[in-house]
Amino acid sequence: MEEKGRSGIDWWLSRLKDKAPEVRRGAVHALGEIKGARALKPLAAALKDADASVRAYAVMALARLRDAAAWKYVAGALGDTADEVRKCAALALGATGDVSAAGPLAGALKDANAEVRSLAAIALRRTRDAGAVEALIAALCDGDEHVRVSVIETLGAIKDARAGEPLVSALSDKNPEIRKAAVSALMRMGAGSAGALVLALKDEDGNIRYLAAGALGVVGDERAVDPLCAALKDMSSTVRFAAAEALGAIRDARAVEYLSAALADRSALVRIAAAEALGKIHDDRAAGPLTGMLNDADAHARTFAAAALEKLAVRRAA
Repeated sequence: MEEKGRSGIDWWLSRLKDKAPEVRRGAVHALGEIKGARALKPLAAALKDADASVRAYAVMALARLRDAAAWKYVAGALGDTADEVRKCAALALGATGDVSAAGPLAGALKDANAEVRSLAAIALRRTRDAGAVEALIAALCDGDEHVRVSVIETLGAIKDARAGEPLVSALSDKNPEIRKAAVSALMRMGAGSAGALVLALKDEDGNIRYLAAGALGVVGDERAVDPLCAALKDMSSTVRFAAAEALGAIRDARAVEYLSAALADRSALVRIAAAEALGKIHDDRAAGPLTGMLNDADAHARTFAAAALEKLAVRRAA
């Protein structure tokens, strides 16, 4: 009988008044697991506990209730005096993906704690609420790079046109991590961001040029063909590789001459990417250069050249 009593909600409710914080934490956790309707108000009351760890447990327990009435209490915890409680609240609200959480989370972008601000930005990514865009754009001026990265990633996920210009500006940030995040976000924004991504092909950081080339392939805008052809001569082999792959994704015949020249690149990976791209474009002008590549020193390169030639032959026969 005693064990049965201890597994019931009444026993755990009585433990919320215990003097020891660890006991109250255990009670809060148990009530969240039980998920009974009677647990809502006691857990909400636990948000005023003198011990911050108990309040943090209460936030997570309320989130586990999955009750619409519980979320207003979780959102209210974003105003708690303890950093750990506000962090838990941001995490919990992000897990819901509920648009109703967007307002409180947007306010948390001004929190005194950088981790809370970053978590709020990440949580807003789940809500994808366009109403938070202006607050996110303002947060691009945050002094913490991790917050700015989180904000940029969220703006890319929301895909609101208002974020286009601020994200382009982020491409000029002195921090390469910010520029990388901006490239990825602009890629998610779609074809309208091609012009900005082309600018990123000239970044001093090879990793960013690589990301920009790959992003242009995903966007698939034909305006990127000439800049990508120029990138086939980049000093970095990874950039040349990404440019060749992107040109294969866009499949514009203007790239045939440049991709054919890339079949002689000193990097086998670039030669392979160029051969594969030519196979996708289906232009007979590539037949000669691809035939010459059948004598390539790299066995994989020869295989890809043969496969590309086969695609050309199939197209001619069709």
